Amino acid sequence: MGMSFRLAAVKVLTKKMKRSKVEGRAKRKRRSLLKPVPRPAVAAAAATATAVPGFPEDVLMEILARLPAKSLMRFKCVSKLWSSIISSRYLTNLFLRASSPLRFMYLTDKYGHALLLTAAPQYAAEKFCGLHIEVTVPEVGGCLVNALRGLMCFRIGGRRYRICNVTTKQQVELPLVKSSLVLEDGSNTWSHFGYDPIQDAYKVLSLVWGITQDKVMRWEHQVLVLGPGASWRRSNTTQSVAPHRPYSQGISMDGVLYYGAWAGEESTCVLVSFDMSSEDFNLIELPLEAGITWDTRATNLMKYRGKIAVFDYTRLSSEGSIDLWVVEHAGKSQWSNKTTLVPPIRGIALLPRGDLFIQGTSREGTIRCFVNRFSSMHILFDLETSETIRQVVLSSEFRGHPLEPESLHMSYCDLSESIMYLEA
Repeated sequence: MGMSFRLAAVKVLTKKMKRSKVEGRAKRKRRSLLKPVPRPAVAAAAATATAVPGFPEDVLMEILARLPAKSLMRFKCVSKLWSSIISSRYLTNLFLRASSPLRFMYLTDKYGHALLLTAAPQYAAEKFCGLHIEVTVPEVGGCLVNALRGLMCFRIGGRRYRICNVTTKQQVELPLVKSSLVLEDGSNTWSHFGYDPIQDAYKVLSLVWGITQDKVMRWEHQVLVLGPGASWRRSNTTQSVAPHRPYSQGISMDGVLYYGAWAGEESTCVLVSFDMSSEDFNLIELPLEAGITWDTRATNLMKYRGKIAVFDYTRLSSEGSIDLWVVEHAGKSQWSNKTTLVPPIRGIALLPRGDLFIQGTSREGTIRCFVNRFSSMHILFDLETSETIRQVVLSSEFRGHPLEPESLHMSYCDLSESIMYLEA
């Protein structure tokens, strides 16, 4: 009798222990649904399962990615849960892929006046495109380093940098670049804002150079990864890199940055690549037969059929042609040549050499032509089809803005909307 009583008590206790374990697991499961997991994709999936019970999370995320950015910003105020969903890197990348790019032009002068112009979405397919003042973007000022994935990077002075999200109007200032080589006016510094697709990280590369009394070139390179507690550090490369000073703005393709530079004490013209993931530099020799010399009035970089290319337009005004040299194998410095005929630009034969400027754009095979003065017309050409894509006309509404025409600098870019929350 006593033995059967003890067995019954053990069974009851075992059932209670099992029940408490099940209830504990259920509570932990509920808590895990309410508290997002640090990994972006998992966090978003767990949060959406709780936000809309019984609704497939992948479908909900696809729906959210197609909503206007302004609506998503309002939804962040609903609750911490919704704010966590919309701020997740998973939804941020999904939204970026679903958005259509807008055209921007950034104008600055020597007095620090700045103006951001944008084209309305309804003119995306038009041959003629009017640019209007984007009055809702906060005035960040400074020089536009470059723009990508919905973000713009500005350099203010010699060592200050600021990242701006044009869609959300949020901006963050980065820590100062510290280097003994930096001149007071920052004229010996160069930078580029890039994206590391492997780590899903945004990085800023900063280069500083100087010439000693013995005419020896010194240089330093630093990298900053955008995020909480961001700070400048030397790149992770283990390779020895020849000192050089950049010539052109950078162009990013598939996680690799390209820019023209002068290398060594002899100022040899080279093309430099920088891998945003490994942070390795590679100096690519220019083709000797091309006789390319870096000159803002003659040469520049562009994207061409998925590769980086150097174009020389010294013969454009006289023969109506552009020489295009495409990198076929960066490691072996192998190039291919293509001479491209370009449709005549009105009055191009009357322009003295140096008045016409041509730059590469963020689009494949597309260049931008403009005159070296305060011109309201900018023409986009497709070198593959030799056709005029668009004539960009600046609207008259900006004429009252205090810009100094003689020192005007223009930057042009296509930029998609982004809902990324910035931290630094």
